[in-house]
Amino acid sequence: MNRQQAQDLIESILEIPREGELQVLLNGVHRLGTRFNDCAISQNVLRQQTTLTLSARLEQKKTSLSINTLDDQALIKRSIEQAFAFCRHMPDDEEVMPAPGEVLESHEYAYSTESEAIEIETVGAWAAEACRAGAAADIDLAGLLAHGKTFSAYGDSAGGFAYEGSHRSDYHVTATGNNGSGWAEHQGVTIGQDNVMTATRSAIEKCARAQHPEVFEPRPVTVILEPQAVGDLMAMAFWYGFDQRARDEGRSAFSDYDATLGHQSFYSDPADPVFPTVSFSSGGQALVRTVWLESGKLQQLLTSRYWASKNNLAVKPAPNNLVLTGDGTPLEELVRSTDDGILVTRFWYIRPTDARTLGFTGMTRDGTYRIENGEVTHPVVDMRWNESVLKVLDHVVASGKPVATGEFMAMAMPALKIEDFHFTSLSN
Repeated sequence: MNRQQAQDLIESILEIPREGELQVLLNGVHRLGTRFNDCAISQNVLRQQTTLTLSARLEQKKTSLSINTLDDQALIKRSIEQAFAFCRHMPDDEEVMPAPGEVLESHEYAYSTESEAIEIETVGAWAAEACRAGAAADIDLAGLLAHGKTFSAYGDSAGGFAYEGSHRSDYHVTATGNNGSGWAEHQGVTIGQDNVMTATRSAIEKCARAQHPEVFEPRPVTVILEPQAVGDLMAMAFWYGFDQRARDEGRSAFSDYDATLGHQSFYSDPADPVFPTVSFSSGGQALVRTVWLESGKLQQLLTSRYWASKNNLAVKPAPNNLVLTGDGTPLEELVRSTDDGILVTRFWYIRPTDARTLGFTGMTRDGTYRIENGEVTHPVVDMRWNESVLKVLDHVVASGKPVATGEFMAMAMPALKIEDFHFTSLSN
């Protein structure tokens, strides 16, 4: 659905008589996907769907419902009536805010003409080549290659409107041998055959190096986290810890912490060249470059419209991406400069342990290796860790170049070399 078609549909919905304020969100997806395991394609998916979400507000009451049938005006009218009927039964919520009512400029930072031309046959052919590479290496290869062509459109009865088209590619692959596994990915707004094969060869190589892991007695040690592991940790830290209301109410690690956290900057920017995104939120708010940490110093935190209004603060809506700066040191150099350490491909099952220290626990997975005297010497058995993100950021001594990562959220993250990272037990 192009901009004019989306605008015409939203305007026709907003013209339907109703009791109160109405917000309309359209999310359209044309998703191509090929899933494979044991070096053979197991599923091809072509999903094309547009979801219409209607949010009704009556004073301090609000409710939403979604449908995915758009060519039945009678159904849409009944859905609006039902949304307001539900709304009348909701309790008053002082945090309910009026619709923004803003007309936003369309940037389409995440739109790619190259990506628009990708078809399901192409995705399937790339996945098949990856499978052949796994079979040739006599390694079990499993993964997903998905490419989405999407649009988002927003309108409200206060006059607000926004529309953007975007693309999102996700390729992640696990190579499994008899005694160990390796993993790699390609994320971004576009993807090509070279990207697929580079990630595939990386997973196969990691798997070959991961066979017959040895026990490393868990202890605090220098660790090198590859970008996916950094993204896993920073995404959890952001959504659990970077909130202004939690800070003001004494529930956050930042409530009593004002020290500088290392030297890196942490920000969100829909125009980021590594991993751009849609430049407005599902609530019709414009998203712009927002710096959370500047050279390790806290600048601002997520601030809802309600909390900003109540406390006379600037609104800082939830972003669509996260970026951590790096100094560009190659991964090989990070390893060469490490006498005693652990190299981690990715994390698994990260869970929060302490909001006041931004503490988390998790496990390593799919490629964990021992570093001795500047060289990767052998794989090690996966381990559990417990660590504070405040301390992690403060103990970064070197970093790589940010690359696109994040299966569930767009991120640009560098590899990090961190001193005194706490491994606590074996995890298998």
